[in-house]
Amino acid sequence: VIDASEGIQQQDKHVVGYALDAHKAIVIVVNKWDLVPHEQNSMSEFTKKIRNEFKFLDYAPIVYLSAKNKSRIATLFPEIDLAYSSYTYRVATSTLNEILQDAQIINPPPDFNGGRLKIYFGNQVASCPPTFVLFVNSPNYMHFSYQRFLENRLRDCFEFTGSPIKIICRERK
Repeated sequence: VIDASEGIQQQDKHVVGYALDAHKAIVIVVNKWDLVPHEQNSMSEFTKKIRNEFKFLDYAPIVYLSAKNKSRIATLFPEIDLAYSSYTYRVATSTLNEILQDAQIINPPPDFNGGRLKIYFGNQVASCPPTFVLFVNSPNYMHFSYQRFLENRLRDCFEFTGSPIKIICRERK
């Protein structure tokens, strides 16, 4: 929860850090929106500030409301429900493997640590958060940027709004 009258504080960043470390679903709530002078682009400008400060939370929805005036509170609960359903979502193994195969065709893994990553198959092993294990030739060949690419492909194909995604690489034996 961000206090709109004060803007983003260091404490807000700490709280988000705790939620990220615990791999929890996140909905960013901007409270006291009634205290902000409303101009034509005030909401979009505040959204830009939030996205700039929390670059790693581009998947989290942002809700503006005023708890005191009870305005826009109804917009919060659908976002919470969406984040929860994303957090508990299960992907079929066959569908996941099709997406992984397509991702490797569209953007082949780069050479990294003396080799090139080859993903043999993947499986979702848990939800809360959605956790995917990829069986690969060597986990050392997975570059963080390619892992982010795979995460973004999963987000493009499925509704993971508000939910973190964990990708674990295991060597196929």
